[in-house]
Amino acid sequence: PPPDPTAAAASVAAVEVLEGFDRAQVEGLLARDERFWLRLHAPKPEVLNEVGELLGFDHLAIEDSLDFGQRPKIDDYPESALLVFYGARTSTASQHADAVVVPVEFHFHVTRHGIVSVRHHNADAVQDVRRRVELADIDTAEEVLYRVLDALVSTWNPALQAIDDEVDRLEDEILEDADTAQRLRLLEIKHSLVAVRQTVSAQRDVLAGRREVLETLPGFRDREGHESLRDIFDRMSMVSQQVDNVRESVSNALDLYVSAVANELNQIIKVLTIVATFFLPLTFVTGFFGQNFGWLVQNVASPGAFILLGLGINAAIVIGLWTWFTRAGYIDIREFLVRKRPPRPPRAP
Repeated sequence: PPPDPTAAAASVAAVEVLEGFDRAQVEGLLARDERFWLRLHAPKPEVLNEVGELLGFDHLAIEDSLDFGQRPKIDDYPESALLVFYGARTSTASQHADAVVVPVEFHFHVTRHGIVSVRHHNADAVQDVRRRVELADIDTAEEVLYRVLDALVSTWNPALQAIDDEVDRLEDEILEDADTAQRLRLLEIKHSLVAVRQTVSAQRDVLAGRREVLETLPGFRDREGHESLRDIFDRMSMVSQQVDNVRESVSNALDLYVSAVANELNQIIKVLTIVATFFLPLTFVTGFFGQNFGWLVQNVASPGAFILLGLGINAAIVIGLWTWFTRAGYIDIREFLVRKRPPRPPRAP
């Protein structure tokens, strides 16, 4: 009778996860035709060259993995493919204590035997994936790659959400009391998002136009592999939209800062204008009675005349101006006693 494909699939061993390169172990897996995921952390050039020689990597792919800083891409070669993919992490290595989003680069060499991942940092985001690969019955390199990429895409959302929450906090502080530190922080976030947007957009475009390269490799020819990569593309499109939303929030916060500073300046000019308006008629009165004319010298010489003409006219001017400005709404005594924070409009969902 013909072999049962279900029984044959059940007999396939799960993908083995290898931490570091052991030539004898890899050769044993190749001899048994077993799938594996080899994880390399900042490998030395000689180690990466040896792995590439053993698994049939193209020399151009090896050179790319020796020189990090590549753009997101998928390069296909006769026996393998190189996928450069980015996750995200937060970093406080800046002039401010707050964190910024930093793209994190991963290289995946996909072959018919398995996947070799190369990284230059501690990848906390894929530790859970590593455990799931070890415990679950994953028997194709396609499923391993999908889960790793899914984990990396998931790192973008909390990092961008943290930035968005910080922008909201800065908006509240700006409404309370705008200062230069808030503007500098918003500019720092905006500049960091430029690199993030370039990375995310390029990564989305690569998945849109080049994912058929992976689908031609062993383990990616079935419909499930196609749907998995399309799911990664859809999620990257959502991340790209989230980046644009955060950039728009930063721009709105900068506009709010400019408006708050302009409003503060208008209030200062308003106060100075009111003070100058009070002193303008007072200066005229004191200047008029300070003239050295005979009539003024002869008639404005008693204490009563001083009180009536000198103090009375000035007091009447001050009272009159105060009443006028108060009724017109130019002066609100409550602004001097209690500084109320203006209500913040509700945020659109």
